[in-house]
Amino acid sequence: MKPTNQKKVLGLALGEKSLMAAEVIAGDRPRVAKVAELVYPPEVQANEAGAAQLGKLLTGFLKERGFTASAAVVGIPLKWVAVKQKEVPRTDSATLANMLRLQAEAEFSSELKDLVFDFVETRSAGVEQSVLLIATPRRHIELAEKLCEAARLKLLAVTPSALALGETTSRAMARDVLVLNVLAGGSELTDQQSGSANAIRLLRASNPPQAITGELRRAVSTLPPGTQAREMIVWDGVGMDAGALGQQLGFTVRNGALPSLGVDDSLSGANGDGQRYAAAVALAASALGEATAQVDFLHSRLAAPKKKIIPRWVYLAAAAFVIVVVGGIYAYDDLQNREMKLADLQSRLSNIAPELKTAQAFVGMVSFAQAWHATDPRYLACLRDLTQAIPDDGQTYATMLTIKENVAAATGSVSAGAVPKTPVVNGLSGQIYGKSSDQQHVEMVLDRMKHMSTFANVALEGTNNLGRMQQVSFSITFDYPNQPPAPTAAPTPAKSPAATSPTN
Repeated sequence: MKPTNQKKVLGLALGEKSLMAAEVIAGDRPRVAKVAELVYPPEVQANEAGAAQLGKLLTGFLKERGFTASAAVVGIPLKWVAVKQKEVPRTDSATLANMLRLQAEAEFSSELKDLVFDFVETRSAGVEQSVLLIATPRRHIELAEKLCEAARLKLLAVTPSALALGETTSRAMARDVLVLNVLAGGSELTDQQSGSANAIRLLRASNPPQAITGELRRAVSTLPPGTQAREMIVWDGVGMDAGALGQQLGFTVRNGALPSLGVDDSLSGANGDGQRYAAAVALAASALGEATAQVDFLHSRLAAPKKKIIPRWVYLAAAAFVIVVVGGIYAYDDLQNREMKLADLQSRLSNIAPELKTAQAFVGMVSFAQAWHATDPRYLACLRDLTQAIPDDGQTYATMLTIKENVAAATGSVSAGAVPKTPVVNGLSGQIYGKSSDQQHVEMVLDRMKHMSTFANVALEGTNNLGRMQQVSFSITFDYPNQPPAPTAAPTPAKSPAATSPTN
């Protein structure tokens, strides 16, 4: 049994006609809170057939007597147990368990088919070690499980009561002893050596008490060698005279008392009758704190490993396959949904294609007209400044005007894969064609444009004397940068004595 670290445990020592119950609370010195005996009615038997009735009876008994522990250790009598002593090579516990598991069924009679096995390692010296191979029919384990289930108790372990009593007595007294538990239906003897059971004997009923003396002599004589110096502790439930028994056996025999188990029995209410409940107290103490029982049929070390019919890698492969299939189904479904959405969008785009083409043409026209809008009057401002630059002398006039966006190329190198920069619009540029009466008036127009801050790069492209028409044609190029127009007064033209009305 593994350590349970329980704070309160109920020990139930089963018998054929009654059971002993003891509730023990953990502490530096465990306290026996309650002890009681449940005598079975004649119609109730401690077997598989009477398990349901006994479970109901135990439930009412625990409630009536005020037991409050929620976990229990169940002890079974040696009558329900078969024991074989074996000599095996000294080895570690894991290897020993594997060896004994293979030999267990061959060591017991052929009619015992459904058995639960466990073992006790004795403290022997030498190359070989002695082992007690212990077995009990599975039906007794199932009886303990049904009892605890009916009483809503957590079953911690199932172990022979004699082993628990012998181990607890030897540990509390800190020496090797013989432990005799005298019961009405028979007595149980264990030989404790170095904290472990070295031998187990079942004796017949001690009625009359004189009959047990011969049984004890024969039992002691068959114990393993090396244990001749004896002291026997008797847990007596029938009123045996320990002193007289010791004189007949020839070694010390003393009656046990609950405090000699290392517990405080002041709260138990045993009234001097505590020896009868020693096995139940020992069972409960075996599960307190870090204590463990030597034999636990509920968690047997010889239980066959559970066979894995399907290897673990098959489960992992199946899980991976399921994940792949589910992922594939999800991906296919998602692809179908996306294709349906794409087809729907393409259909809608085809339906609105004529309207989209019309809208794009409208946007183009609006974008073109936007440059002429009052919120961006660059062209109008340019025309206004050109009008101011040409003198109102009746001699000079324009015949043609060209104005366009002055687009400057983006500066800087463009790396591979980069998005080209948007061209920069740097105002307007234009060219004006006109006629005047002479070269002096052309120079006057050129000079007025150069002195206006709104024009830049003003240049005379050329003039041409028209001969008989007494006129000069000219062409002037200019830039009109992006800046707020700042009209300035043009210089006053000098009056020419030759100025005359333009000739058609």
